[in-house]
Amino acid sequence: MTEKQLLPVGFYDLLFDEAEKNHKNVNKAVDAFLASGYRLVKTPLVEFAESFSVHNSTNSFRLVDVISGRNLILRNDITPQISRILASRLKDEKLPLKLCYVGDVLCARNNDLYVDRQQTQVGVEIIGCDDEKSNFEIIAILLSTLKDLQLKNLVVEFALPNFLQSFLEEIGQKNNELLIDAIRQKNISQIRQLAGDKAEIISKITLSNQDLSVLAQDICDVVKSPNIAAEFARAQKISQFLQEKFAEVEVRFDLFGDEKTSYHRDIAFDVFCGDFSYPVARGGRYKINEFDAVGATIYMNFLRKIS
Repeated sequence: MTEKQLLPVGFYDLLFDEAEKNHKNVNKAVDAFLASGYRLVKTPLVEFAESFSVHNSTNSFRLVDVISGRNLILRNDITPQISRILASRLKDEKLPLKLCYVGDVLCARNNDLYVDRQQTQVGVEIIGCDDEKSNFEIIAILLSTLKDLQLKNLVVEFALPNFLQSFLEEIGQKNNELLIDAIRQKNISQIRQLAGDKAEIISKITLSNQDLSVLAQDICDVVKSPNIAAEFARAQKISQFLQEKFAEVEVRFDLFGDEKTSYHRDIAFDVFCGDFSYPVARGGRYKINEFDAVGATIYMNFLRKIS
């Protein structure tokens, strides 16, 4: 009897219908981005370790190059690679630069219920543009593509990464790192210990993601600030845009966000599908090298688990 051959935890084979469906989904997403004027880049699975030195590389597989003797990383994210080619081969390209990408990433650990450590990402980016319209463009092409992939009951949950610092500054808690960590981890008991007389409103903001207008009024009753008003104006523009363009999509606001949104600035968002617990896509605005950028990534592995 042949001994059963097992794969490492989190790695998988795709056969027949499942493999064909995944292939079609990936191609459909990439084709949608290409049709909208985004240029495709494909980056290698392996990079020199120093290319990832300023990014989170703790959750990555590492090895040594037998030719150069230098340390290598099997990528666990494609964004650092975009940063590298932006500083080298794309440095003379006219901005804004619209890119899309596709590829597998490998994670050393995955503590989620679905422990895939090999994950396929398809993403889209606008680099070198701080115009608010670029935020809406990325959101629109992402949602249109997810609809083309036959995903229904979509929910978009937005965070405003600047809101946390603005709010804490207004209540005199700007540099309270323990409180910031508790808020991002949604640790209500610790918030109540650290936030004093503002614990109630902070806990409410941390836990609320439904009615933005009611929450805005509750916050403005406690804190009156032009910065806070500007953040709510940003949220209202987002909500109005989606009501006009994607009325069937549910919109939520997790104003403070969590540790996963701390990488972003101005805007961050997760897209959920029905009752599936994990976001099928994620995006937001961030800095890449010295440039403003906004982008989104679709996690193709999750699409196989939904339908």
